[in-house]
Amino acid sequence: MKNLFAVLIIILMTSHARAGLLLEVGGTYLSDTLSTSATKTSSKYFYNVGVAFSLNKNFWGGWNYSGISHTDKDTTTETFSSTDTGPYVKWQFGKNELYNLSAAYNILSRATFSDGTSTETWQGTSMWFQFGVSPEVRPGLRIGASLNYFLASYTKKTVSNVESNASNSKSWIFPMLSVSKEW
Repeated sequence: MKNLFAVLIIILMTSHARAGLLLEVGGTYLSDTLSTSATKTSSKYFYNVGVAFSLNKNFWGGWNYSGISHTDKDTTTETFSSTDTGPYVKWQFGKNELYNLSAAYNILSRATFSDGTSTETWQGTSMWFQFGVSPEVRPGLRIGASLNYFLASYTKKTVSNVESNASNSKSWIFPMLSVSKEW
């Protein structure tokens, strides 16, 4: 994972690369604590890395890799984490391509869920939709914010090496910050 981030930083910093390439990284982290007679905590994060090629002036197509994690602690601790990957499209529009709509259909979504007593591994698909505002701060470099919707549907689960059919799902609406570089 460290090597991936090192490569991403090098690519973002170089100014000579192939024309029609887009690299986008984004993430969010949310944390909450409710202190009463029983303290409750919650932490959530999401990250994505997308690589896309120009299909025309404002439309990009490529591949997305993302991860999500939620931990909720009350009297027990529930955790959910997932890694997702699949095709990704992005449309930039408006004056100076300020706005963007993006979508990913993750053909592979693998999650782990624990309710504090047992751990399950889930497998299925997920979708991720994004509406963002990303002003260009330097030629080809955009920094922005977006509203996102994540929806996963899991059809298989494995518990103690026993696989079975499942009907589990996860959805989340969240804000996110992102940086993208176009060449």
